[in-house]
Amino acid sequence: MKSRWIFASLGLALACVASLVAQPSDHSLTVLNCRVALVRRAALAGPRLGILREIAVAEGDTVESGQAIAFLRDDQPRQVLAIAQKEMSNTVDLRLQQKISELATLEYSKAMELNKAVPGGFSEIDVKKLRLAAEKSVLQIEHADFQLQMSALRKKEAEVALESYRIIAPFSGVVLQVNKQPGEALTAGETVAEIANFDTMRVEGFIPVAVGSRVQRGAAVVVEVTGFEPQKVHRFEGRIKHVAPIVNEVSQEVRVWAEVENRNHLLKDGLPATMTITLSKAKDDDVADDRPRRNGRSK
Repeated sequence: MKSRWIFASLGLALACVASLVAQPSDHSLTVLNCRVALVRRAALAGPRLGILREIAVAEGDTVESGQAIAFLRDDQPRQVLAIAQKEMSNTVDLRLQQKISELATLEYSKAMELNKAVPGGFSEIDVKKLRLAAEKSVLQIEHADFQLQMSALRKKEAEVALESYRIIAPFSGVVLQVNKQPGEALTAGETVAEIANFDTMRVEGFIPVAVGSRVQRGAAVVVEVTGFEPQKVHRFEGRIKHVAPIVNEVSQEVRVWAEVENRNHLLKDGLPATMTITLSKAKDDDVADDRPRRNGRSK
């Protein structure tokens, strides 16, 4: 008796699941009880420990990609950047070394000219010292130039560090929630605000595995929604983006979802919908050759 009840319950569950999908035609499949969901949603977090100086948005505000939505106190990194900028603009040492090099090179060349006119005018040791001074001055110019390059890198490093005191929107969208206020402490990775983009929405549903092979990525879909205006059906067009490669063991269905353009932002996250999918042509099944094979010669 108990086993009969279990099988009866399982059969009823399967029947209920099957009712979620209308019988497919030769060209289309209608999937009932689909759900509208967001494609792009992000919890924006601070990358470092700090104190919030400003929250630049409020719930419901529209933000653009790259827009700063919050700022941490950044007095110290700004000073570091100012020092780096000052160091990078300081070319005094490079210009000094260039002047020293000019003088050292001139002294060495004059000594060589004098020794040609008056042999022994400068001893060999003195000539080598002058030559070393000229070569050293060239190396000092290279070192001064290297220090300027390092100053430029330190400036870039300070700019990157200062940027980490801002929290940036990674895409355009609407602010759903603000979780922090100015003056509050923020730990690395702690959410400050949540944003979402409503330009494109995802519509998810389940289809029988028997027709799963006829639902292809990129297939056209028409989504119908009635949840937000009674007695009126709104239709949206889109494309299948994913057919899950995993089959539900109980319902023998696979999950599919499509992306549709959210005209006038009518679609909302969580709305129920009906999705009609354009099916690809059915392929003939390969007929397996079940004839027995014999090894060796026939008798």
